[in-house]
Amino acid sequence: MLSAEADGKVESGAPEPVDLNDPSLYLNRELTWLEFNRRVLHEAEDPRNPLLERLKFLAIVSSNLDEFFMKRIGGLKQQLGAGMSIKTVDGRTPKEQIAACYEVVRQQESAQREVYQQLRSELGAHGIEILSYDGLSRDDTDFLRAHFHDNVYPLITPQSMDPAHPFPFISNLSLNLLVQVRFPNQEGRTSLARIKVPTGENLPRFIQLPNRNHFVPIEEVLRSNLDMLLPEMVVNSVYMFRVTR
Repeated sequence: MLSAEADGKVESGAPEPVDLNDPSLYLNRELTWLEFNRRVLHEAEDPRNPLLERLKFLAIVSSNLDEFFMKRIGGLKQQLGAGMSIKTVDGRTPKEQIAACYEVVRQQESAQREVYQQLRSELGAHGIEILSYDGLSRDDTDFLRAHFHDNVYPLITPQSMDPAHPFPFISNLSLNLLVQVRFPNQEGRTSLARIKVPTGENLPRFIQLPNRNHFVPIEEVLRSNLDMLLPEMVVNSVYMFRVTR
C-alpha cells in the first residue's frame, strides 16, 4: 500500500535509476587480467599443492607477466605514442592504466620474491639446492669451468658496443650480460660488450653439479668465466638484463 509522506509526496518504492556511464560500475580490463595472475601466484603460495607444482606456478606467473607487458602494456604505450587520451569505461586514460598496472605488478613481484625464497628453503630440505658460483668448492668450479668450455663457450660471441660498431640487436625475452672491460695497456680506455646467455633444449638454464641435486644458474657460470671470452682484458663490472618487447 502506498503511504503519504509529511510533505505530501507519495513513496513509490521504485529504485533510483542507475547511471550506466558511472565509471565505478566497471572493472578495468588490464587490472582484472592482473587479478587472474594473482590467482596463479596464490597457487604457488598454497602449501596444499606439491612443492614442484608450486615452483611451476611461480614460473607461470613470470611468463604471464612477459605476455602482459608484450601485449597489454605494449598496446597502451602505442596509444600514448599516438597521443590518445580517451578514457575506458572505468574512467582511466592509457597513462593512468599503465601507472595502475605498474603498481599492481610491483606488488606481485614483491610477493613472488618472497614465495621464491620460501620454496628454495623447502627445496633445500629435500636436498635440492640452487647455489651461487662464488660459494662453490674448487672441485665444483673446475667442473663448471670445463662444462662451460665444452658446452657454452662455443655458442657465445661477445658483441662490442661502441661508436665503431652498430648497436647489437637484442632479441625479445633474451637474457644478457652487459660487461664493461678495460684495456690494460691503454690507460683509461674502456669498452662495453653485450653477451647473450645461451639457453635451449640442450642447454638448460641451471647446470647440475655431479652426484647431487645441486644446481648453478648458467648466467653465473658465464659471469665467472669471462676471461675465456674476453682474454687480455680486465672486467670492471657485469650487469644482467632482459628485454621484453
